[in-house]
This record gives sequence, C-alpha cells and structure tokens, in this order.
Amino acid sequence: MKQAKNISQKDIINRFKKFSKKNIIILSILLISILWINYTLSNALNSNGLELDPKITNHFMNKFKMVKTNPGGNIDWTMWGDRLEKFPNSPRSEVINPVMRVNSTEVETWVIKAKHALDPDSLFNSIYLTEDVEFNKYDENNNNQINVTTTEAVVYPDTEIIETTQFATITTPDSKTTGNGLIADMKSGQIKILSNAKRLSYTDDQSQELEGERMLYDLAKKTWVLLKKENQDDKIKIEERTKTILKTRKNREVK
Repeated sequence: MKQAKNISQKDIINRFKKFSKKNIIILSILLISILWINYTLSNALNSNGLELDPKITNHFMNKFKMVKTNPGGNIDWTMWGDRLEKFPNSPRSEVINPVMRVNSTEVETWVIKAKHALDPDSLFNSIYLTEDVEFNKYDENNNNQINVTTTEAVVYPDTEIIETTQFATITTPDSKTTGNGLIADMKSGQIKILSNAKRLSYTDDQSQELEGERMLYDLAKKTWVLLKKENQDDKIKIEERTKTILKTRKNREVK
C-alpha cells in the first residue's frame, strides 16, 4: 500500500510537468477573467449604495422634443434641443441649445433660443436661460414683429412672462431700443424696460432718438411710451427669483 501511494504522487507530478507553458497561460487568463467578472457583478449589485457625483449626468436624452398641451388639447408650447440632462440627488434638468416655441394665441408665437437652460425642478414652470439668449415674436403671417437679445433671462411658460435684469436690445422693423432689465408679457404683447432706456426710431426720411429711465412697448399698437421713474422693486424681485432658481445649479459656474 505504501508503494502504491508513492506511485500516485509521482504520477501527479509527472502529469503536471507535461503541461506546456501555453496551457498555463490560458489557465491564468481564465482565472483572471473569472475574478474580474465576479468583481464587476459585485459592484453592480452594490451600486445603489454608492454616492453618485452630482456634477456628472446620470440620465440624458440627445435631440429631444417635448410638448405641453392644455386641457382642451391645444399645444401651449413645444421645446426641443441638442441634449436634456438629469443629475443624481437633484431635481434639476439642464438643456443644451434649447429652443422653445410658445403659442401666445392661435396664430401668434414666440420663439425663444439660448445656448443653455436650467430648470430647477424639471417641471418647466421656470427656465433660466444663459448665453446668446434671443426672443422673437411672429404674427399670423410668420412675420418677425420683434427681436430681443440679452445674456440671460428667466422664462415662465405658464404665465408667458420673460424677465431679466441684464442689458437687453429690442429691435422692431422701425426701431432699436436698449436698456438694463426688462419684463416681457407674451400674452398682452407688452415689453417694459426697467432702466436706462434709449430708443432710436427711423424711417426712410428721418430718425428720432428718445431716452428715459423706463419705457413700455405695446406690440398691438406698435408704440413706445415713457414711464414715470419709479423705485427698483421690479429688479429686486427678479434678482430674488433668479437666486432661488440658481440654488440648484451646483455643477456650473454662474457668471
């Protein structure tokens, strides 16, 4: 019995020696692969317990489009863009190159563009726009009635209000007006410049200049009127509303 045991051990050793280096390499790769798969699966199972980086997108859609309808089934507004992003541990959404078409009436629309948009709660009740912000109003014949450009603004789609405290330029077919801060009511078609308003109007024969602290433009009447100088409550209220929106913006530097 003792001799049979010794033969068995030698046999095992001899068989092991017969393995080529190639077989050893294959076995090593197989073992490493098994260990890597086990590690990956373990991480996947435990991913819910990991803290996600709030600065890195965890959900996104490229070339998206969304539509908001009213109880009557008519379209209130349509929004599309290059990318819609969601972030972990935050209700906010961010949009790259957003375009929004708001149907202010059955035949008149506002088209709003920017390089970037932030929605603090992803409900699209308030949208903070930055970089090359532009608003265009089109009539029933698709004629551009007014163009507004600024560096940042907040849009409230449900109330159809646009507001900013930044420098803005308002261009109509026969005038160009600038000022610091504005409130635009898309429903009524009225645009109010909050301070330092300057207007240049022109015809084929002449041009006129008008300056004042505050001005109001009426799209229906196509007229500008000077307003009495008042306190800066409008600007203060806009700034406070904007600060509330920007509290959710943790991943980008606010300029």
